[in-house]
Amino acid sequence: MSLEIKVVSASSLQNLETLGKSDPYVTINFQGEKKKTEVQDGTLDPVWEETLKWELGTKPPRADECIDITVKDYERIGKNRLLGKATIALRNVVHAAPGTPLDYDLGLLDANDSPTVGTLKLTISYTPPAGASTGGGRSIGALAARSAGVTSELADGMNHSAGVKDVRSPGFSEQSETKDSMPHQASDPSEAKGISATPDGGVDAATVGGMPQMPQQRNRDKLSSAKTKFQIRVRVVEGRQLMGCNINPVCQVSMNGNARQTKAHKGTTTPWFDQIFFFQVEKLPAEVMEDYLEFKVCNSSGIRASTLIGSFKCEVGMVYDQAEHAILNRWLVLANPEEPTPTVQGYLKVCVAVLGPGDVCPDITARQSDQDDVEANLLWSAGVHLQPATFILTVYCAQNLPRMDAGTMQTLKEVLGIGKASKELVDPYLMAGYAGREVQTKILYTNENPEFRQNLHMGFLFPSMCNVIKITLKDWDRVGDDDTIGTALIPISAISAPGENGYLPTFGPSWVSVYGARREWELLDSNDAEKMNEGSEEGCAYRGRALLALHTQVGSYPPSPTTALDNEEFNRIMRYRGTRKFILKCQISGAWHLEDAGKPLEVEVSIGNFGNKLENTMMPSPSSTHPSNPVFDGCKYYFLPWSGAEPFVTVHCDYEDVTHRLHCVNHITAIIMTVKKNLHSLKSLLRGRRYKQEEDKEVEDCIQTALSNLVSACNMALPEVDPVRHTETSLDRHLRDRRRLELDQMKTTVLKVDTSDPQQVVVELESALDTLEVLAQEPQSSIPDVFLWMMSGTKRLAYVRIPAHSVLFAHEPTSQGTLAGKFHTYTLRKPEDETKWGVGGVLRASVWLGREEEGRDWWQAHQDLQLTVYAESYENQVISVPGSGKWVDSGVLMTRPKFSDADGRLSLPLESITFSDGWTFQGDWFIDPDPSVRFTADAGRNLFTEEVFEQQMRVPGGTWIPAPNTWADARGHPACARNDINLPEGWAWRDAWTYDLQRAVDGEGWEYTVESGLLGWSPQEKLYHVSRRRRWIRERHLVQKVEKHQETLPVDGWEYAPLFRLQFHALERKMDVVRRRRWRRRLVPTQPGLPPTPRLSIKTEKGDEISQLTCPRMYVISAERHMYQLRAHIYQARDLPAGDKTGLSDPYAVVSFCNGTQQTDRQNATLCPTWDQTLIFDDVELTGPVATTRSQAPDIVIEVFDWDARGAPEFLGRVFCSPSVVEASLGYQPHALQWYPLARGDVTQGELLASFELLLKDGEELPMLPPTRGDLFMVPFGVRPLLQRTRVEVLCWGVRNMATYELQSVTRPSIEFECGGERVISPIMANIRLNPNFDEPHLVFDVELPKEELYMPPLTLRVVDHRSFGSKPVVATAVVNELHKYSVEPRAARRKRKGKKTTLALRESTLMTVLMKQDSTASKHKPGTVDTEIDWWAKYYVSCGQSERAGAYFSKGYEKLEVLAGALEDESRFSGFKDLVDIVPLFRGHGSHAQEVGEFKGTFRVYPLSPDDSEEPPLILDGFPSPSPQEVVARVYVVLGQDLAPKDAGGSSDPYIVVKLGKMMKTSKDNYRPNTLNPLFGEVFEVAGTLPLHKDLLVQVWDRDLITSDDLIGETTIDLENRYLTRHRATIGLPRQYHVSGGNKWRDIELPTEILKKAAHLRNLEGPVWQSQPLSLTLSGVQYSLTDFEPPDSVLPPTVGDSKERLALYVLHKAMPLVPEHVETRVLMHPAHPGLPQGQLKLWVDIYPFTKDPLPTAVDITPRQAHKYVLRIVVYNVFEAPLQETSFVGGEKMSDVYVKGWLQGTTNVQKTDIHYRCMDGDGNFNWRLVYDLKMMEAEQVMVVEHKEHPWSLHTTEQRRPPQLTLQLWDNDLILRDDYLSEMTLDLCRLPKPAKSVGGVGPSQVPQMMGDGDANSVAITMLDDHTNSINLFEAKRIYGFYPFTRIVEGRTEIAGKIEMEMEVLTEEESKLRPAGQGRDEPNMNPKLAEPDRPATSFLWISSPWKSFKHILWKNYKWYCITLVLLLLLLLFLLLFLYSLPGATIDYLIGVD
Repeated sequence: MSLEIKVVSASSLQNLETLGKSDPYVTINFQGEKKKTEVQDGTLDPVWEETLKWELGTKPPRADECIDITVKDYERIGKNRLLGKATIALRNVVHAAPGTPLDYDLGLLDANDSPTVGTLKLTISYTPPAGASTGGGRSIGALAARSAGVTSELADGMNHSAGVKDVRSPGFSEQSETKDSMPHQASDPSEAKGISATPDGGVDAATVGGMPQMPQQRNRDKLSSAKTKFQIRVRVVEGRQLMGCNINPVCQVSMNGNARQTKAHKGTTTPWFDQIFFFQVEKLPAEVMEDYLEFKVCNSSGIRASTLIGSFKCEVGMVYDQAEHAILNRWLVLANPEEPTPTVQGYLKVCVAVLGPGDVCPDITARQSDQDDVEANLLWSAGVHLQPATFILTVYCAQNLPRMDAGTMQTLKEVLGIGKASKELVDPYLMAGYAGREVQTKILYTNENPEFRQNLHMGFLFPSMCNVIKITLKDWDRVGDDDTIGTALIPISAISAPGENGYLPTFGPSWVSVYGARREWELLDSNDAEKMNEGSEEGCAYRGRALLALHTQVGSYPPSPTTALDNEEFNRIMRYRGTRKFILKCQISGAWHLEDAGKPLEVEVSIGNFGNKLENTMMPSPSSTHPSNPVFDGCKYYFLPWSGAEPFVTVHCDYEDVTHRLHCVNHITAIIMTVKKNLHSLKSLLRGRRYKQEEDKEVEDCIQTALSNLVSACNMALPEVDPVRHTETSLDRHLRDRRRLELDQMKTTVLKVDTSDPQQVVVELESALDTLEVLAQEPQSSIPDVFLWMMSGTKRLAYVRIPAHSVLFAHEPTSQGTLAGKFHTYTLRKPEDETKWGVGGVLRASVWLGREEEGRDWWQAHQDLQLTVYAESYENQVISVPGSGKWVDSGVLMTRPKFSDADGRLSLPLESITFSDGWTFQGDWFIDPDPSVRFTADAGRNLFTEEVFEQQMRVPGGTWIPAPNTWADARGHPACARNDINLPEGWAWRDAWTYDLQRAVDGEGWEYTVESGLLGWSPQEKLYHVSRRRRWIRERHLVQKVEKHQETLPVDGWEYAPLFRLQFHALERKMDVVRRRRWRRRLVPTQPGLPPTPRLSIKTEKGDEISQLTCPRMYVISAERHMYQLRAHIYQARDLPAGDKTGLSDPYAVVSFCNGTQQTDRQNATLCPTWDQTLIFDDVELTGPVATTRSQAPDIVIEVFDWDARGAPEFLGRVFCSPSVVEASLGYQPHALQWYPLARGDVTQGELLASFELLLKDGEELPMLPPTRGDLFMVPFGVRPLLQRTRVEVLCWGVRNMATYELQSVTRPSIEFECGGERVISPIMANIRLNPNFDEPHLVFDVELPKEELYMPPLTLRVVDHRSFGSKPVVATAVVNELHKYSVEPRAARRKRKGKKTTLALRESTLMTVLMKQDSTASKHKPGTVDTEIDWWAKYYVSCGQSERAGAYFSKGYEKLEVLAGALEDESRFSGFKDLVDIVPLFRGHGSHAQEVGEFKGTFRVYPLSPDDSEEPPLILDGFPSPSPQEVVARVYVVLGQDLAPKDAGGSSDPYIVVKLGKMMKTSKDNYRPNTLNPLFGEVFEVAGTLPLHKDLLVQVWDRDLITSDDLIGETTIDLENRYLTRHRATIGLPRQYHVSGGNKWRDIELPTEILKKAAHLRNLEGPVWQSQPLSLTLSGVQYSLTDFEPPDSVLPPTVGDSKERLALYVLHKAMPLVPEHVETRVLMHPAHPGLPQGQLKLWVDIYPFTKDPLPTAVDITPRQAHKYVLRIVVYNVFEAPLQETSFVGGEKMSDVYVKGWLQGTTNVQKTDIHYRCMDGDGNFNWRLVYDLKMMEAEQVMVVEHKEHPWSLHTTEQRRPPQLTLQLWDNDLILRDDYLSEMTLDLCRLPKPAKSVGGVGPSQVPQMMGDGDANSVAITMLDDHTNSINLFEAKRIYGFYPFTRIVEGRTEIAGKIEMEMEVLTEEESKLRPAGQGRDEPNMNPKLAEPDRPATSFLWISSPWKSFKHILWKNYKWYCITLVLLLLLLLFLLLFLYSLPGATIDYLIGVD
């Protein structure tokens, strides 16, 4: 790939020579590479004909790149002078055909960009890479297309009257949504007209004409013309930007009157629905395509879904025309159709798929991404007011960009002397993105502070739902993809506001800072660095900023993506670039919790590039601490020993004064913190008050405080703007007005809050909090964030990022940052930490930012501090020859200057260092070693292992003798003999010297080698080994603390190290090669007051020039230093993550505070450890006043780890806690324990119960130490929870669904229960396959538990499987957190409270439905009357609201049943049947890999034990029934299926039912329902099983296939055990009435009186007590009478039973929550399609105990069968028929009338004979129409059977109303018959016939009774059925009916018919036969031939009748005249014929 430019010639160049002519040559600059032609001597019209070539590698150039051309006059002496210049854009070059040369004739410009007369001719050709398309990939043209947004074709179509418009650019498709695949839009006229060009140069016909068409609409004609079944699947994903505040959105999807509705989401404008709906239709495909889908989003805050927010309506065909017949994750624009001009009310994301026969559903999974091309995915309804709009983003300049290139070529140029190397190794450009579209600036090569001076135009549709403008700075790369420098996001919600007082998006001019990975250039960036640069993760470093401005234009699209910015506009914003001097101060009190201990560490503070010590272009600042060696803290971590003087760093910086913006942010942030604090207090009270009356007053006070504080805060004035210092933008003014308005509205709302409702107050405060957080956004913060970095040399290790506003100083306390000048504990984060769990260290620092003149305020607030400043230089030396001991300051190893800074980067000779103005030296240079090198190796440790190696040698094969260096360290350096090692002060030996055998050594500890230091060591002795050694070890422990553990430093102060970059130590070692020592000299200010920033100047050797600047070290020393003691009371933790594969952990807690770390004991195999331990940190020194420490105490870091025998401990969680500062002199009050959540990164799991007290010592007497347990301190009694003896009863019922463990089944489990340190173990289950219940489920243990529920520990379950060979693995675990839910009152206390004793064995909390066996010896039912007209289906239809299908069921007084919308266990009133036995999920695995592996079934009871009770209290759960298996019989009544998923190619299924319980299976395969998705099953399946072995009842629906295997449609599982173990008696639903016969006969094995008695006994209710006169009963003090339920005027069915049983049944429903008679709706799911419903099944289940005696008769739910009928219709006469034709002979109006009739849905169409030439409208027929039909009288529907296809094996059954259609037609002999009129009659609702022709009128046509408008000719009684006639009841009717037709939208009568209708059963029709028409047998009644007039005939078959009745009748005289004329004419012809012959005969005289 290359670019070739041929420089041809130039003409008319300027002559800049005084003598002679110019010597021109051409220089061309492209992509930073310059090439030039030869010099043409002495000519103004040079001809070069030279070709210059640029090799472009593999990366194509961009279309927006330019070629810079200059023509100069060559001068041998002096500077070459400019003759002219020109610029060529590559747009046309890269889009030309490959290799096609383009000729240019350029006019040249002078230096002032004015035209000259000179011209230059060039030829340019571009060769793209092989296989690449023109355009260069992601060119500026493509970006222009994206920025332009919607083309003119869409703009033209915005006002289209109908349909849905797709907001996609031309050429856009579902498969090309990525930004790189957008088509290029060249400046072509065709595009301006909305015509998109195809790749081959043609025009896409789908977009011609300005309206985009769906690409597949042309294929609709391929659809079938017959009725087809379709399934429409709709997934409602999410909503965004819904209009309104505090709304509860709900989405409703409707189609053809069928509506589905999502769940309501509370208080959000961006709800996430993610719900799927199915719609089934069977229509003609053309009709389906014209159906509408409607989406409505409503606010359900009032009446559910009553307030419409917005809607969207589209045709199904629009979806079908898309690829795969679906729209996937598209955004619908919602609008309110009631508005005159609909505007956008929000957006809704949906997936819709239209599935026909054989279609495969695409993936409609919901996807949530902010990276979508939003504008290209919009769909909006016609008429919605969406305007074209343009964002104009003005990009002025950028600054402080980091190095992005390696600079290899630049360095090579400098080495070879080819040009000058560039120091600015970055080629930046800026890219802006919005709504999936991107546009970019030009590229400025090798420029770290570029001035772009461009306007970027981004087109979009307004209002848009995209909420972010993405600003990305990029670096152009010659090879490979461009690199991202940094990213910033501008939220649209922060720069605009909706509503009447809103404003369009506006911004700046303001600086926008970009952040990303570390600024230091790296050859290979990590994935984390790329994510940071791209903005997907938080940036860890400042990487530059850009000056931008934005304004919005509405009404048009951008004409071009970019425009240039002239100098006047650029200079206009200079006032926004003015800077002020700021100062950043940071006092660092401590650094601890460090892990890296191998190198010196330091802390750097920076803001932007200021303070970054690796940036050599900025003025230096004392921004870093001195490097210090980390010191071990005695347990786990390290700290930096800054004893005495604390580091103090300052950073001087220059930034724009935007403090007025940041002060507003801080003002609102202060309000937010107040609201959060009050809200937290209120929620805590509401959680813990338990509705106690004495605490209501406290809640009221808290509410009043919260509301009054919020009102006061809203009344406060916002910070004012100083017009002198501050420069306001338009956004500043808008934001100030918006904030004031929102605060005023918030105050008004708060004042109206009902304070009597605490929950409403919480809702309002949370709503106010959301509003305040939006107002606290400040997009125009020009000052970058502050970074604190932990560094080692030049390597950055960990950081913390602090927003600048949070540390900004202000004189007003409410405007000051929350962290400004306050000590805060900052957690450092490692940039490369992918888990986000790690901590790179903890810093306690006070950060302060303010203007330089405000620096005095900082010192006034810290008057206890004294500033100390030192100039610092390190003297460096290296050893001349290793082992010589001679130190020199030169040589090969000397890689640093003799005197340098700590990093060795700067040369700092002592004599060359001079001070700056305002400072002077005090004293001479002195040696000051770093205190950190004084710490010994055992510093901070309580246990230390001394080691020394014994070395021996020999000749090969000889005897071992001591080596010359007998005793050495691990590196072989000489060391003391083991007996000469002295014991340090305060230490004691733990044991004697022993050699270490825990290494790869032999039995005596020796390890062997050939040469020490060259080869590795071996544990086996070989002949060639000549050296050996063994390690002697001896442990010592600390017995007495010594003041200091430090080495005695030499007087010279040298520090030694193997290399400069490694850690230094105090004493020289053998392997040390380098050393250094620190020289310091104190600096003091020369005058009082605030001194300037101290800087040091380094002069050159000449002494007259400054070579560089550096800064001294600064420290502060506090006058107040206090000693504290921290007591960390670690009591327990709960619900910890599992650390082992068993699902358990061995947890211990590590507590870090300041410079110390301690840890608790380890608790083995538990997730809820109770440590009960106090860790004491003594002699903690903190600087500053006590009051400051009280409010700004250092945080405590508590980490919980899982101990592992092998490997490092696993991190389980971390929490930061603040201690409570306690002064014993003021009175000691123990601090209560609190629960602290533990977190791993962003995931919170587990809680820690602890408290922390920081006790002030300072000579005060501290509270007595806590009690001890061995060597450990316990939690003191004043802090620990108050314990009481508590009994925990466990009902260990059993385990279910246990997964395998290590490929083996769990067969013999036992469960261990642990709570509060006490454990109880269940018996071992014999065999889980035989009985998954425990034989002895009742377990009891006593434990000391807290009285307060807040401190109640959890209960842990561990399931252990007992296997062969003694193996007992833990196979599952679980934690019950809310144990207080099982707290009950002890029975003894209950007896005392009630004043009486009870001996009930089982009470309210331990109820169980006991199934009684049926007594077969006596019948409990009395015989009753049987109502044959009533069946179960009538009961069902009445309950469903379909009374018309139930006949007289309800009017006879029969009851209803409950038809549940979901599963029975989902009913909230039954609590999932977990009232007796809970289900606890069991898990296995650790962390995020934990999986559910089973269930525990059981329950718990927790109650305190009174010490006063001498006798053992009775057990709560005692007397529970035996857990032995229970044999049961389950009757499954399957009623019907709804909306089943189709499985056949024709879009249907042949479903049947399969019921499985254990190994027993019942199926209805032989009785499947053919060709239906809504089958009516009506089948009963009876299966037997054993509980709990066979607890899961599986009901499946299968599709029967003839050849292939059957397909599973869906299945549902019913837990029979849950229904068995419940007090709600879910075995058999209780009917509402007690019947002894008929279809509702009582089917329970117990009578209502027996059920009532047992239920009252089990619930400890008094009674029932019966009274006979009148019949009543008393239950628990409440009297119930039969008349209360059966009023005297009530109608009772004839089948009801005894009154006593009826009353008992009524009371059961009234007084007890028992399961009623019901039909539940269960969703079918498919294992292969989890989460996707496959239809619904309506059923119910009855459970009986197994018995040998017969069970009660099952309910007959057999579907109703249709009866065969014969419909006979005798058409006698037709009157007033419309006369359709005119006789061509006679001109009379006439019709050849006949009647055609059929039953709707059938194909049996019959006709009468034809009454020809009906000239008066009256037709005579006497014709019989006979139809066979199947009728279901009770439902008043007709059953129609037909085959879907000719090859179908079975018929499809359809139920429809019995509608008869009769039509009146005019017969035509040749053409099609003409339709005259018709009528449609519902045979079950016939209007009364008229008795005569004159009685026929509009009264028989209800739709004519209004205004006459109608669109149907069906004659029905509509809503009034009182006057209708049911033909199946009347059997026969006779009379007159009207024919109707519609004319111009109005119904009119067009004919009348006299007919007789009769319906007969099949048997009756055989007894009374009748033929069709007038065929035999012509009887019942006998039909005579019709008495038709003689004029009724067919003219072609009766010519004589035609003449007689047509011609003669109308034209008789004409006929006679014609005959006479014909005779006369004949006579004349004969005369003329005979005249000549007669004349000749006459002349001749012939006779």
